[in-house]
Amino acid sequence: MFKHKYLFLISVLAINCYVPVSQADGYVDNVAHKFYRGFGNLFTGIGEVPKNIVNATNKTNPVVGFTGGLVMGTVDTLARTATGVFDIITSPIPTKSLVQPEYVWSNFNENTTYGYDHGQD
Repeated sequence: MFKHKYLFLISVLAINCYVPVSQADGYVDNVAHKFYRGFGNLFTGIGEVPKNIVNATNKTNPVVGFTGGLVMGTVDTLARTATGVFDIITSPIPTKSLVQPEYVWSNFNENTTYGYDHGQD
């Protein structure tokens, strides 16, 4: 039994040495990007409120823009914060962003959308 443990350890180490470094770097970069994206969305989701107020005010008038933007911003804040928590928890599985734009500050004039089908590859 003792010999089999050493044989198993040597075979695992030999297989790990065979994996190309480029694949490991890509995976680590994707995992880190997803974790940082989740962390950023978790703590900056509140930025959706002023973003939605400004966007709704620009499309309508200040009264409707403030009230509608406040409601839409609150909903988007909760959703962006939830996607941030989801990204942090599932960061070992690199995937595309659930929220578009990825960060609240990325494109301030663009309305926030959710889901994987953002028309991007």
